[in-house]
Amino acid sequence: MRIITLSLIALLGLSSLANAQNLALVLSNGYYDNGTDVANISRKHQQMVNALENQGYEVIEGKDLNRLETRQRIGDFAGKIAGADTVIAVLNGHVAHFGEVSWLLPADMNASSATGMAFRGINIGFIAQLLAQKPEHAVLFVGESDRELVRIPMVEEGLARMPLPRGVMMISGAYDKVGDLLRHSFLRPNVRVIDVLRTDTGRLEIEGDIPASLELVNNRVFARTPEQIEQALGLSRGTRRQIQQDLTDLGFDTRGVDGLFGNGTRTAIRSWQRRERLTRTGYLDADQVARLRVQGDAARVELRAGDRTYWAQTGASGTERGLRLYLERYPNGQFANRARAELARFNARTDEQAWARAVQIDTDAAYREYLNDFPNGIYKDIARSRIGAVPEVVENDAKRVEDALRLNSVSRLLIEQRVADLGYRTGPRDGSFDLATRQAFRSYQRDRGMAVTGYVTADMIRRLLLGQ
Repeated sequence: MRIITLSLIALLGLSSLANAQNLALVLSNGYYDNGTDVANISRKHQQMVNALENQGYEVIEGKDLNRLETRQRIGDFAGKIAGADTVIAVLNGHVAHFGEVSWLLPADMNASSATGMAFRGINIGFIAQLLAQKPEHAVLFVGESDRELVRIPMVEEGLARMPLPRGVMMISGAYDKVGDLLRHSFLRPNVRVIDVLRTDTGRLEIEGDIPASLELVNNRVFARTPEQIEQALGLSRGTRRQIQQDLTDLGFDTRGVDGLFGNGTRTAIRSWQRRERLTRTGYLDADQVARLRVQGDAARVELRAGDRTYWAQTGASGTERGLRLYLERYPNGQFANRARAELARFNARTDEQAWARAVQIDTDAAYREYLNDFPNGIYKDIARSRIGAVPEVVENDAKRVEDALRLNSVSRLLIEQRVADLGYRTGPRDGSFDLATRQAFRSYQRDRGMAVTGYVTADMIRRLLLGQ
C-alpha cells in the first residue's frame, strides 16, 4: 500500500513539473499620494508586463497600489510559487532603508518615523525570502527612483546592503536601466544569466547567488504566437483605426481606415516591421503599437506643416483652380472639408447664375445651353421640362426647385426654425411645410427682394444657413 502511495505522489509531482510555468511579480509605483511622483515608472509598467507575458510568464502585477492592494498581490504571488519553474520579482518605485531593512514604498505611503515606515512599507527582504523557495531559479529586480519621497529621521533613500537568502540573485539600480536589462537582455530565448552578466551592465548592482546556467526564457517554456500576443492586447475598433491611420500617414497603404485588419493592413504592418528591422509577422505587440503612435504623430506634424504651406499657396486664395489644386494633393488634408465646401458654394453660385440667365432668355436654346453646362445642375429637371413645353406645363416650377434640393427632415426643421427665429410666424416647428410655413417663407422672400414663391431655393438656404 505504501509503495502505491509513493508512486501516486511521484506521478503527481511529475505532472506538476510538466505543467510548471514561469511566474513573475511586477509592482510599479510612480504616483504617490504624499511626496514626489516619478510618472515614467507608471508609464513603463505595462511594457514590462507585456514583455514577460509574451515569453510565457504568468504575471501578477499592479501599479500605483496602496499597501493593502500590494499585500494582496504579494499573497497571490506567494500562493503560486510552489507550482512554478522560474520565479522573478520586479519592484519599481521609491525605495528606502533603515539599517539592513529596505522597503518598496506603496502609493499611499504616509509615515514620519522609521517605525511608521516599518509598518507601512513593503519589506523587500520578505520578497527575497519568498523567492528562496526556488533556489537557483529566482531573481529579484529592484528599480529605484533615485529620489526621496519624504525626509524621515534615520531613514535613507535607496536600497541597503542586505543579506539575501541562499539561491536568490538580486539586480538593482535606476529603474529604467534595470527594466531595459530585463526586457532586452534577460528575456531572450536560450540566453543564460551568466551570458548577460558578462556584458556591460552599467552601474547596476549584482548581489547574491548567481545562477549561472539559468535561462529566464528557454524552449521548454510556452511562448505565445504573434497572433496570440496581438489578441491579448484587446485592441478596440477605434484603436485599430488609429493604427491604420498611423501606418497610412507613414506611407504604408492599409487599403482603408476602417478598424478591420485585413490583408491590406497585415501587409502594411509587415512592410513597417521590415523598415524598423523587426520580425515581419504582420501582427503587433504593445511596444510596436506605442512606437507606431509616436512615429504617426511625428509624421502628422510634418504633413500638417506641408499642408498649411500648400493651402496658403493655393486654396487660401479662394479661386476655383486653387481649391482644386489643393484637393488634388491633399484630398484628406486639414483644409479639405473647407475646400470642398468652398467649391460647392462656388459651383452653386455659378449654377444659380446660369439658370437665371436661361429663365431671363426663356427659349429652348437657353435651356439646352444650361443643361450642356450643368448636366447635373439643381434645375436640370425643370430645364428639360421647359424645352418644347407650353407655359401651363411648368407653372409649378417653384415646387420642382424645392423638390430638387431633396431636403431631409433635419434640414427642413432647421430652415423652419431659422425663419421663425427671424420673427416670421411659421406655425408649429416640426419640419412640415404647411400653409403657415409657406406664408412665412413668402414674407421672408418679399422682405429680401427675392422671387416670392413660398418654396425653398438654394439661394434661400445659403442666406439662412450659411449667412450669405
